[in-house]
Amino acid sequence: MYSIHITPRCRRPARGQVFLKTLRVDGDSFSFTLPSACFTLRPSPNPRVIFASDRRADGEMSGIRLALPGETGTLITTATWQVNVPERPPFDIQHVIHWLLPAPLTALMSDNTWLWPDVHGTPALTAGDWPVMESDTPTLKRVKRRTFTLIDNRNRQGWITRRFQCFPLAPLPESLSHRVPDILYPPKTEKKECKDNLQPHCLHS
Repeated sequence: MYSIHITPRCRRPARGQVFLKTLRVDGDSFSFTLPSACFTLRPSPNPRVIFASDRRADGEMSGIRLALPGETGTLITTATWQVNVPERPPFDIQHVIHWLLPAPLTALMSDNTWLWPDVHGTPALTAGDWPVMESDTPTLKRVKRRTFTLIDNRNRQGWITRRFQCFPLAPLPESLSHRVPDILYPPKTEKKECKDNLQPHCLHS
């Protein structure tokens, strides 16, 4: 079984809030969408950046560990965030990430550069580099991070409504599995378990 550990992140506007509505996962032979009920939102050390975690995860864990329904050569996630700012209706923005997969795939692959092992083949990124969505251009200069393809689409008001980004996933040894949440299975498994257990949504491993 292959699994990915990812952490959807969004920088909220200076005067506003963000909310993760859905996370869509697309592979060569599968596609599924996780609803907002699967996530809890937490602040990062930077108070403007919000990240999503599995609702079951304790305070020391972050992100979501997803079981992939099968092997794939392409993996794309689309996080849809709702932005709420004063004096205008809420609007949606999308963060599309094309994940660069290791070859071969492994049981646990992560975007968390703090957890990446210092071994041959690990992408040459600095700890703390990660993909982040944002709806507006920051007014203050930030530390420049290394990144891959980054394409922003804006509306007439200047808001970023869609960001396309490439970012690598690195293999993690199973010895680090205690640092990430329990496995979350695709919705087909979840719905069956939900029906059996009379749960409104499923987060069962």
